Amino acid sequence: MIVRNAAVRHGRRTLPSPISKALLRQLSTETTAQTPAQTQDSSWSVNQPAAGPPKIVSASRKKQRVVQDTILSLATDSAHEHKGKAWTTSHQTAAAKAATPAQQYASFRRIQDATRSLGSQVERRYVPTELISNPPRPEDVTLELLMASQTHLGHSTSLWNPANSRYIYGVRDGIHVISLETTAAHLRRAARVVEEVAYGGGLILFVGTRKGQMEIVTRAAELAGACHLFTKWTPGGITNRDVILAMHGTKVVDHQDKELDGFDKYRGSARPLLPDLVVCLNPLENYTLLYECGLKSIPTIGVIDTNADPSWVTYTIPANDDSLRSMGVVAGVLGRAGEAGQKRRLADAARNKISWNNPEDIERHMRKETKLVIEERKAVMGRVQQNVTGFSEDEQKLLREKYDGQEVEVTEAEMVSMLGETAVESSTESTTGHNLASIEEQLLQAEVKALDLEVELNSSQSSVLAEAEAASTEVESAEAEVTGIELTEAKSTEAESIEVKSAEAESSEAQSTGVESIEAELTEAESAASSKLESIESQLAGLKTEALAIEAELKPNSGKSE
Repeated sequence: MIVRNAAVRHGRRTLPSPISKALLRQLSTETTAQTPAQTQDSSWSVNQPAAGPPKIVSASRKKQRVVQDTILSLATDSAHEHKGKAWTTSHQTAAAKAATPAQQYASFRRIQDATRSLGSQVERRYVPTELISNPPRPEDVTLELLMASQTHLGHSTSLWNPANSRYIYGVRDGIHVISLETTAAHLRRAARVVEEVAYGGGLILFVGTRKGQMEIVTRAAELAGACHLFTKWTPGGITNRDVILAMHGTKVVDHQDKELDGFDKYRGSARPLLPDLVVCLNPLENYTLLYECGLKSIPTIGVIDTNADPSWVTYTIPANDDSLRSMGVVAGVLGRAGEAGQKRRLADAARNKISWNNPEDIERHMRKETKLVIEERKAVMGRVQQNVTGFSEDEQKLLREKYDGQEVEVTEAEMVSMLGETAVESSTESTTGHNLASIEEQLLQAEVKALDLEVELNSSQSSVLAEAEAASTEVESAEAEVTGIELTEAKSTEAESIEVKSAEAESSEAQSTGVESIEAELTEAESAASSKLESIESQLAGLKTEALAIEAELKPNSGKSE
């Protein structure tokens, strides 16, 4: 057996374990045949030192030297170092020809080029900061990644929790080994839970309080649009949140994460928020947090090592919680899942598709504010009806049916818009009061004008009647004179009677012309009065139209104030 083949045959067992007795026995019983003396090449002259007395080497020393040479041959890259006797002396090949060092190097290069493509290639190397800058996604989870991240390493067998027996693959060197298939399945399930909670607009809390987990937790929360905690949990942060979180404010946003106005009253009286999901990377140090989540029925996701209790959390991820690399992979996958859920939610919001419902306290506040706004609108319209006069009975009946009937049904979007525009309520009230005052002034002026016109009409009618009475008295007096003349001059001659008749005709004609002139004056006065009344009615109609326009302006303002 040739000694140089020992590394090839037994190199696999040389590095990881001590040398076996069989190998030592083979090495101690090996013999090599004597090769004939090599001729010195004339083209390669080497000064050979004088041969000294042979050295006696013990068998143990020979074994140690063989092992050292084997290890060095495996660890040294001979392609870059061409030193030593092997590269400066000639060697005999299989064709019984002496090979020069140049020929030997050329043969080595040919062998190297032929075997360059053999073996494994490391395509992806571990970079510690890559888990922070570019965390893996749920679809990137593989067994190779989990093993390289040391997620399969548990604790000593003496520290295990029997409830974790279904997650344990086996034991090696007194340490429990976690099943990577189980870890991958539970990690994908937890990622799905985080994605759906983020899609539903839920509040997620990432917790990691051990040393070195701050960057991991903050990066995962940043990706998922969630909250994070990397310091000690304050007991009572959930069960006694009204006292501990009293100074922390809240804000109301729409489906596109834009803050809404008009909820100042709600923010002043709203209770602190509760998380919809808690992700804990070290459950052993955060038992108080997990206990409070259980009291409030908040689902939790926890990394469970072989020494932890899986009943503390809702969704378990069996993995090594002592390795920062393992925690970086788990938190990165969950953060990427939350990011995917947020993207889905915003994409649906752009298409006006809402994937969540308003909380109960928000619904109660919106219903209360809507009722108040509707009552205030009714009061404003009542004041408008009281101040504006001149409506007919039918118009007043329509107004009463419109504003005193049942409440108008308002959709959720209209309620949000009305509540969001209550900030302009004061300005609209001031403008409404000013408009009402101006309308009242105009109506008073119109009433005064109408009274003046009525007085003038009455005076004109009285004057016309007085003139008519005077004319009638004149006619009666003329008739009396005529009758007197007829009685006194009955015995006059026919000529005189003819003259009297002509005089009577002339007087009657004069009286008839006077009556006609009086009637013409009366008709003129009546036409003037009717024209004035028509102008007054037109002015009142204009005031009515202005009142209706102001009422139409008040309606959208009242709707906005809701």
